[in-house]
Amino acid sequence: MLEDFAKVLIPEQDELLMEVEQVLIKIETAPRKAIYKDIHKAKALIHTWLAWQEDPGTPMGLGITKSYLNHNHELAIRFVTWLNALFNPTTNN
Repeated sequence: MLEDFAKVLIPEQDELLMEVEQVLIKIETAPRKAIYKDIHKAKALIHTWLAWQEDPGTPMGLGITKSYLNHNHELAIRFVTWLNALFNPTTNN
């Protein structure tokens, strides 16, 4: 999912990620189980993490623009390179 990709872009030194993970575990193990499906845990994680940023509710795309997510991460650079090769191919004459 796109949210799994976004999680990789969270800066390594970020301390909130561990807090989000602990909150989700607490919710999931509570007598009243979490209302999200296990397959959507990545969505719950990234959107909770984004909700705890300076501007709560920032969408993932703007999270990159606002530098909450690391656009210089090696995986992000590879992804952009692939997109450019796919949609902006250079012609060799």
